[in-house]
Amino acid sequence: MEKSIINDLFDLTIKQKENKISINGYIKNHNSYKKMVIIAPNPPDRRTSYSGTALPFPSEDIAFENTKNYFEIIKDGRINTEFLYPNSYYTPDGYTKIKSPILVYLDDKKIIVELNDLCPLKTLRDRIRGNPSFYGTREFLLPVANAEDVMISYANAKVINNIA
Repeated sequence: MEKSIINDLFDLTIKQKENKISINGYIKNHNSYKKMVIIAPNPPDRRTSYSGTALPFPSEDIAFENTKNYFEIIKDGRINTEFLYPNSYYTPDGYTKIKSPILVYLDDKKIIVELNDLCPLKTLRDRIRGNPSFYGTREFLLPVANAEDVMISYANAKVINNIA
């Protein structure tokens, strides 16, 4: 994955290498800012638990607590750093998921750059519950077939229909 962000504030190129990302670029008009920082949430927890592994963080505070994904940009405005791939987190409403962001702080400005969500089916809440038919969704989507075909259809249905 490679992502380029060019706007009136900065020019960044973000490249993914396995579970790391490299961030290169520069801040435009860097002399206008006293403090320039790039920060990202901690990487996903890969521990196993009853709830699962690599779940998104429940809040921004928890996502950034003691993160090593921090880079202070010096006065020349140049950026050349490497972070562990950041995890996602939820906004205070508990519904909106910020997907693997990198935050650029230029004094009091906060710019969020979202990357690809490496675990799109991992959530802390139900995706489409709403009514009792939620539990029977897969029966409407899957064909009557042998076990292998049902397994393949179910895997595709999870991604296409955003169901667990």
